[in-house]
Amino acid sequence: MASIENRSHFQVSVKNRDDLTKTFPHDKQKNAEAYRQSLLLQKFKPKLIRLDDYYMVRIRKKGREDQVLYANSLKEAELVRTKLRIEHSQGLFIDYSKAQNTTLAELMIRYLREEAPRNKSFEIDAYKINAMLEDAGLQRQSIMEIVASHPNPCAKVKAMKIRKETGKKMRSASCSATRFILKPFAQIVPDDLTEYVDERLQTVSASTVDRELDIFSAVCSIAIKTWRIHVLASPMDGVKRPKYFNERDRRLKADEEGRLLEAAFIEDEKWSQAFRLDQLVSPELQQVRGAPTRYRIWQTRKQNLSEAQATWVHIPMYESFLQFQLMTGARRGESLSLLWSNVDLEMQTAFIPETKNGRPRKLPLRSDLVELLRELPRTSELVFGFTNEALRKAWGRMCEHAGLTGNDDLHVHDLRHEAISRVAEIGSNTPGGFSLIDLQHFSGHRDVRMLLRYAHLCTQSLAKRLDEAFSCAEKIDTHHGRRRLKKEAKITVQEMVGCEVVVSKIKSIEESPKAQSAMEASAPPLDDVNSAVLNASKPPGSLIENVIHVDFTRRAA
Repeated sequence: MASIENRSHFQVSVKNRDDLTKTFPHDKQKNAEAYRQSLLLQKFKPKLIRLDDYYMVRIRKKGREDQVLYANSLKEAELVRTKLRIEHSQGLFIDYSKAQNTTLAELMIRYLREEAPRNKSFEIDAYKINAMLEDAGLQRQSIMEIVASHPNPCAKVKAMKIRKETGKKMRSASCSATRFILKPFAQIVPDDLTEYVDERLQTVSASTVDRELDIFSAVCSIAIKTWRIHVLASPMDGVKRPKYFNERDRRLKADEEGRLLEAAFIEDEKWSQAFRLDQLVSPELQQVRGAPTRYRIWQTRKQNLSEAQATWVHIPMYESFLQFQLMTGARRGESLSLLWSNVDLEMQTAFIPETKNGRPRKLPLRSDLVELLRELPRTSELVFGFTNEALRKAWGRMCEHAGLTGNDDLHVHDLRHEAISRVAEIGSNTPGGFSLIDLQHFSGHRDVRMLLRYAHLCTQSLAKRLDEAFSCAEKIDTHHGRRRLKKEAKITVQEMVGCEVVVSKIKSIEESPKAQSAMEASAPPLDDVNSAVLNASKPPGSLIENVIHVDFTRRAA
C-alpha cells in the first residue's frame, strides 16, 4: 500500500511587498493564520496559500520495512506511487528510500570504516576523507580505532604504525563546496562535484583534485553495486575530471650525483653515531625494571653520547640506498620494505614478494652494490634501517646540502627514472642492445606502454643492429623484387618501429623453414569427408601456405 502525505509549506504574501512574505512548515498552519491576521490589522491584504513543493510517499508492505520517499510536487509523488505499484505487482521490491535517507557523508564514513582498511592506501584515503568531513563541519574519524575494530584489514595496514592525531586543521584552506556531501545521496548531481572541482583547483594542483575524485568514485561505486543503495544514476556520471600532465623527466646532470653522494656521506655520519649510541644505550635500558621513563632514556643517552662519538664506525646506509636506487631502479616502497631474508648476495639477486602492481619480481644486484650491502649491519629484518618519514627528512637535508632545490629539485622517484634511462643508454652501446622487453624486466612495469618514454634511448642500439643486419648478404633475401631480412638477422619489424610487442607465433613460423616442414609433416591427410585441405597453390615463402583452411559445409556420403 502506498499513500501520499502533503507536507508542503504555507505561505503568506502581500502583493508588491516581497519583504512581508513568510513561509511556514506544514504543521504550523495556525502560526501562518496568526501572521495573516496581524497583516490585516495593519490594513494590508495578505494572502494565505499552501505551496506544492513537498510530498511524502509512504510504502507499507506486510513482512517488509516501510519505505519513505519524498517528492517536490503532487504530480511527481503520484508518478512515484504508480511506479512502485507496478514494481510490486511484478514481484520487485526495490528500496529507494535508502538513497533518500542516507547522505553522502554517511556513505563516506561507512566506506572509511568497512572498505578502506582492506586497501594498502588506507592511511592516505583516511586523510582525504577526514579532511572532507572537517570542511563539511563534521567530526573526523579515528584512524587507530578503525584499524583496531576492522575484522580483516590489509596486512600492510595491520602492521602500520599509525601516527598520533594532533588536532590541527587538516587543510590550510577549507573548501566550502565540500558541504554538498551533507545532501542525500539521491539528490547529488554532477554539478555538485563540478563546483567542488572548480573551487579546489584554486588552491591545489589538478592531480590532487583528480585523486580526490577517485575517493568519491569509489564510494559511489560500492554504495550502488555492493550496498544496493539504488539511485537513478551515479553522481559521478558526467563529471569532467581536470586534465593535467605531471610526468617528470628529471635526469641527474654532470656533477649532481657526486654532490648527492657527498651529502649522503654526511647523513651517514649522523646515522652511524646514532646507531652506535643505540647500541650503548639498549643494554642499560633493558636492565631497568618495567618501562623506562622519558627522563631515564634521555639521561642514559646523555651519559653515553661522548663514548658513542668516540667509538662510532662509518656505515654507508644512505649511500647504499642511493646506489641501490640508481643500480636497480626499484621503487621507494620496494627498497624500504626489502628484507635480508629475500637478499641473496651470492646469486646477486633481491626478491620483492609484492610490488606496486601486486606481482613479485627479482632485482639484479651488480657486484659494486653487493659490496656496499655487505657493509650494512643486520640488526633488524629490514635492509635499510630507517623509516619512510626519516628518509623524507634526510632527503630534504641532502638535497639542500647538494643544492638540488628550487627549479633543480630532485625527488627520490627521479632516481628510478635515472636508473632505467641509464640501462637503456648503456644498452645502446652494447652489442645486441636492450629492447623495451628487457627494460620491462628490469623496471618491473606491467604494461610495456609505460616504457615508451624510454624508446628513444634504444634508437642507437637499433640502428647498429640494422647496420649489422643489412651489411651481411647472407642475412638478406630478395622476394618479388624486394629485399627482406632473413631469420638469421635476429631483428623483427616490431623492434624497428619501436620494440613495443613480442614477435607473434605466426611470424616465427613464417621465418623458420624447419617449422614449416614440421607443420606440413604433421598436417592431416587430404580427405573429402573431413574437408581439411591445405592450400598449397600459393608461392613459396608466403604466409598462406602455413594456414590450414577448413570447409565446414555438409556433404553427402
